[in-house]
Amino acid sequence: MDFYTKTLTIVSMILALSIASERLVDIIKGWNSFLNTKSLDPKRENMRKTCTHILSLVSGCLTVFLAWGFLPGEFTEGLAVPQQLMAGFALGLLASGGSSFWNSILTYMLGVKEMKKLEVTSMRATTESQSENDAHAQPRDWVDKEVE
Repeated sequence: MDFYTKTLTIVSMILALSIASERLVDIIKGWNSFLNTKSLDPKRENMRKTCTHILSLVSGCLTVFLAWGFLPGEFTEGLAVPQQLMAGFALGLLASGGSSFWNSILTYMLGVKEMKKLEVTSMRATTESQSENDAHAQPRDWVDKEVE
């Protein structure tokens, strides 16, 4: 599997985990009026935001551990149990990242896509150049043989 395909697989899985985690947060916020209602009191609003961020992190980790058996091998291959716990926590953190995280990922993926396009364009140009050189070289070799 090439770098682009592997990266796309990992980003797709994290996106799926993030969406599932966000749905879980929305469900829990719907049950709790404190988390669901913005407050005019700055201290209370800061507390609500902090609780929401903690809830997002816990939901992300819970979503990852529930989905652990379905994750591709890139996430789980060759890891001992402590490493799996750390990987699960890291994925949970990524899954709870929110829109700013996904904007960064989108920018990165667009950059990777552009690099892939440039690589393909460069390979085509090299192939065409070699084909032209080969096409010009063949008649010249034939002419050289006739002159001798």
